[in-house]
Amino acid sequence: MRINSFEPSQNVTDTQQVNRRQDKKAEASQAQTPAQDTAQISERARIQQAVAKAPEVRQDRVAEIKAQIDAGTYNVSNSQLADAMMKDFSKTK
Repeated sequence: MRINSFEPSQNVTDTQQVNRRQDKKAEASQAQTPAQDTAQISERARIQQAVAKAPEVRQDRVAEIKAQIDAGTYNVSNSQLADAMMKDFSKTK
């Protein structure tokens, strides 16, 4: 008995045909059912959205300070002013 290894096996061809049929069936079933997208937002993302919606300027605090300035009762210590300036300066670098 002689075995010729250069001839393609019929089994390999059959397997390829079955795979192609399965791929076509899968594509057809995907085309029939529309895909549904879903999204889940984490708690951290919800908090970030809430912070983004919040006003950057606290109007109540601004009004309070304006009233103190108008009344002449608003005083800031030199050390508080220097600390605030240094914090602001360090943020810009």
